[in-house]
Amino acid sequence: MIRKIVSVGNIIALSSLIYLLACSPLPPEHKHARQGHLTAPCPKKLRMVVRYCPTRYAYSDRIQHLSKVRIKSFETGKSLILSVRKSSKVKGICIPKKYKKFMSRRNSFLAEVRVLRCGENGVKRCPKYIRGYASWYGPKFHGRKTASGRRFNMYEPVAAHRTLPFGTLLLVKNLKNGKTVRVKVIDRGPFIRGRHLDLSYSAAKKLNMIKDGVIPFIAKVIRCGE
Repeated sequence: MIRKIVSVGNIIALSSLIYLLACSPLPPEHKHARQGHLTAPCPKKLRMVVRYCPTRYAYSDRIQHLSKVRIKSFETGKSLILSVRKSSKVKGICIPKKYKKFMSRRNSFLAEVRVLRCGENGVKRCPKYIRGYASWYGPKFHGRKTASGRRFNMYEPVAAHRTLPFGTLLLVKNLKNGKTVRVKVIDRGPFIRGRHLDLSYSAAKKLNMIKDGVIPFIAKVIRCGE
């Protein structure tokens, strides 16, 4: 009798657990998978505190890398259009100090920031998977500036793609041997017909494709943009 009560109790507990798991919200990755795409973080309009920085470019931790934005000061009503670079070190947004006389003479001011173009090329969505043929690049380009402005390091797991937002993370699989590597898109290319992804020397080495040069691949998009 005791065994039956315990068994019934276990069944009820198990049923409750299954119910909770079934009703619990899906993780973000599964939500995107259900929709069939991932979306780059690119808000249309933000209310932000604008500061000045002694640099040539504007930076923000909340806007997609190389987005074009319109910044309108609530204090003066003046506005300007700038390209913004992504930086986790900047909280909010900072613009070059040369605009201080025009926008506001205060060290910081409240503004409406409207995103006119998402990222470098306006691409907001990434597919669930990409596939095709991948090549690799290394010594010749080591230390050079990439399209994202970052220096290319052939020993880092990075990649070039023609349109995916900078900062996109990919899990690339070599279809010839099943090996995988995780890379970040920081550059543009390849621009040779029939090729769809350019991997750094480090990434290519992990896929064991150095000798092959070009291999068929499939890549899962883990994150779209920075």
